[in-house]
Amino acid sequence: MSSISLAGTFGANNAIIPRNGPKVVRADLDFSNVAEILIDGQQIVSQGQIEFLQGMFVDNASNAVPITFVMSATNQRIVVPANSQGYYSILVPNDPKIIATMEQTNNRKVAVFFYNVPIQSNVWLTA
Repeated sequence: MSSISLAGTFGANNAIIPRNGPKVVRADLDFSNVAEILIDGQQIVSQGQIEFLQGMFVDNASNAVPITFVMSATNQRIVVPANSQGYYSILVPNDPKIIATMEQTNNRKVAVFFYNVPIQSNVWLTA
């Protein structure tokens, strides 16, 4: 039998009702000319427009390839299937930085809505 020891923790903003109420911020990702996009939430958090990010809704319905998100600090990786939409809980501390990767091609776009309230994860195929 193999074993590992758990060490180190990260602050996570999950299952918290924010003081300033529910908020959503939209990110339109355009993979027409690039295969990797850094989503930097540091400014919107530091300005107090949203306290933290708890999850995201990803609309990948128009794409025949998956998109991958990797959260800063925790390195949580979420792979959103091709031709799907869904709600995903994310583990990202403040100041949030997320790397999105997807096969680059003309007119390949993905809308992502980051939110600060707990929403049950759910994914469905659209095609």
